[in-house]
Amino acid sequence: MQSAPYEPIYHADPAFPVTFHLDRISIKDGGVEPHWHEGIEILYCIGGMASVIYEMEPHQMDAGAFVIIPSGAIHYISPMPENDCRYYCLIVQPAQFPETLFPLESTSPQPVIKDAAMNRFFGQIIGEMEEKRPYYKEAVTAYIRLLFTEVFRYHCRPTKNVASARQQEAVKQGILYLRAHFREKITIDQVCGYLGFSKYYYCHMFKKVTGRSIMDYVLFLRCSNARRLLESGRCSISECAMQSGFSDVSYFTRVFKAQMGKVPSSILAERRENKNLPSE
Repeated sequence: MQSAPYEPIYHADPAFPVTFHLDRISIKDGGVEPHWHEGIEILYCIGGMASVIYEMEPHQMDAGAFVIIPSGAIHYISPMPENDCRYYCLIVQPAQFPETLFPLESTSPQPVIKDAAMNRFFGQIIGEMEEKRPYYKEAVTAYIRLLFTEVFRYHCRPTKNVASARQQEAVKQGILYLRAHFREKITIDQVCGYLGFSKYYYCHMFKKVTGRSIMDYVLFLRCSNARRLLESGRCSISECAMQSGFSDVSYFTRVFKAQMGKVPSSILAERRENKNLPSE
């Protein structure tokens, strides 16, 4: 099953609704596609550089920087040339921080934050999550609250007006429609007609929010689907192309290289090499 642009997040322990992992992106991986979720996402860069786009603006993230993405905001991450980026991702649910504790509705964090106290608190979170000592969940919850206390004391600004929120909601609906129909023959007129917007207005808005044109995003979805099929080993290159909305294999190969940074045959070759690696 392919991942959706809206990411429902499930937790094994509902009393500890925290998602935490270390990620790495590079030009060859193509970055992180536009998506959104209900959780508040904290990115903490530990090496390299990347551009984090949300609220229709790019924000450069480098070592030691935090980027805090509000609940429901469409966002994506683009790697910088020759700069692989490594970062921790921490996602917490808004329900952990009721309005009486932090003013999430009326204020929002600054786009990029560098703060020594936040570095210390996040370092403690990393240690607790990696070591999982007794009562680590209680400790992580406490450090998350300290982290947000520092943010709301020193690094907040008034929340932007609702016009941006309306635009993001319209783009979310477009993304959902495109993900449901990307294998089909699809036109910009068809998309805009379904959503009830003029072509010029919606194309401009979509590009501003996602960083991609509508048709470029369709090609990205098709190539991402084809890559998953190639990596599964269940299909040939021509079958992957046809099952992803391409009718011409030569065109598919050109577009795939432009979108994914490599040709489809190299994905199959990498899979064969990994299969032949001796197990440790």
